[in-house]
Amino acid sequence: MPETSPLELHRAYRRLFGSADGLVVMDDLEKRGCFLRPTYSSDRGRTEFNEGRRSLVLHMKQMLDENNFIEKENNR
Repeated sequence: MPETSPLELHRAYRRLFGSADGLVVMDDLEKRGCFLRPTYSSDRGRTEFNEGRRSLVLHMKQMLDENNFIEKENNR
């Protein structure tokens, strides 16, 4: 599969997570990914695990934020 440009990847994220199903999935990922709650746990290794989940949700949110891609869009 050919490499996707960052702008095209942003558009794909927006199409996917802009749908009704995508909104439901994002809500679930935010809950499971410790997006709005602390990641700390007294269980060994759990904090790191929770941070890994959270970092994926943060990446998705960054990919959905059009402000990260406006300049690229304007220069296209």
